[in-house]
Amino acid sequence: MSLAPADVTAVFLAGGKGTRLGLGDLPKPMVDMHGLPLLQRMVEGLAAQGVRRFIILAGHGAAHIEAHFAAHAPAGAAVEIVIEDAPLGTAGSFTQLREHLDRPFLVVYGDVLFDADIARFLAYAGEKGGAGTLYVHPNDHPEDSDLVDAAEDGRVRAFISKPHQNPDCGNLVNAAFYLFDPVVLDYLPARAEGVIDWGADVLPGIAARGEHALYAYRGSEYLKDIGTPKRIERGRNDFAAGTVAARSYLKPQRAIFLDRDGVLNREIDGVFRPEMLELIPGTGAALARVNKSGLLAIGVTNQPAIAKGFMSFEDLRAVHNRLDWALAEDGGGYLDDLLYCPHHPETGFEGERPELKIACECRKPAPGMLLAAAARHNIDLSASWMIGDHARDIEAGLAAGLECWMVGGGSHPEARSAATAAAAIETILQEQGLSS
Repeated sequence: MSLAPADVTAVFLAGGKGTRLGLGDLPKPMVDMHGLPLLQRMVEGLAAQGVRRFIILAGHGAAHIEAHFAAHAPAGAAVEIVIEDAPLGTAGSFTQLREHLDRPFLVVYGDVLFDADIARFLAYAGEKGGAGTLYVHPNDHPEDSDLVDAAEDGRVRAFISKPHQNPDCGNLVNAAFYLFDPVVLDYLPARAEGVIDWGADVLPGIAARGEHALYAYRGSEYLKDIGTPKRIERGRNDFAAGTVAARSYLKPQRAIFLDRDGVLNREIDGVFRPEMLELIPGTGAALARVNKSGLLAIGVTNQPAIAKGFMSFEDLRAVHNRLDWALAEDGGGYLDDLLYCPHHPETGFEGERPELKIACECRKPAPGMLLAAAARHNIDLSASWMIGDHARDIEAGLAAGLECWMVGGGSHPEARSAATAAAAIETILQEQGLSS
């Protein structure tokens, strides 16, 4: 179904105490963010994108929130304050809101600083349907993060809680920013008798039962909690520097696109199983510099072995999960996204998959994967780069309007050369004034 900002209610969880932030009786979401309470900035940001109905679920210091929004509600928007009877947790508190939520609703934690393209997020959620959509993102420390295992179509298969050791899933973290259908309220008790949390208690049960699907929306916009003095200082600095707004997909992004085999990992004429993948040393650390620079890192890889019958989609998934962990282990880097083409136009392979033996627009040297990534993440291709080790990578990049780099000892008349992806990345960042 089509879903727009005006179709949803935004529910802010704003009952947290601000003791650690030195706020006294003020609730945590009322912390100052460059002259305005954080909660006001976040409400106004959603209102500016078309959200018209807000519910603020308050507890500690509720009177401060009521008084503030009585005088500062965004023009054209309705802001309702609902006060918790008692601290019931991020999900348990919604047992008080059943009669208020008869349409899809956003769940927004009041101590999170964010700037995201809500229409893009809602369009994905509306297309997928199900019980809800979770915003997920890769990070630089999956080893001590709670992870989300999502299938190829985005459906959430499981939640993996820390501690864990290299689980059989990729590097996707729950950002605690949700769009729910009211059906999720059926998974809550009639009345909460204790603390119930969305991430720990409710969502894993929905995914495990399988009656209603949950989906993962993969993005790299700015969504960070500010619950400690160190985090609020970082958030204020990022806000003042324009980093928060710049990472929103409302603004064009710049990206470094990278081929996989021979660029990220060693080329061995086919990586069919996770244990066959060998990362090129220094690649994870190089991607970590990209991650910190504000540029996106996007992988784009031809994988004809699927069409040839040499491996399955699940085999490739396992390889890419291992790649995620290898990058994190080698310097804390990650790919913001990884696109692949499973097609191959030539027939004659034993066990091949006929439905994939086609001429397509995604197999490099065609630029289809680059164009798809640009549409997904609002990337300005004219201000982005392609790093590859084969002429087909360069041709795809040129067709998409990218500046291209050839690595691994090859050359191309319309590409610059570097020994490794790490060397190319370092030069790109230096020339853009982004090198730390």
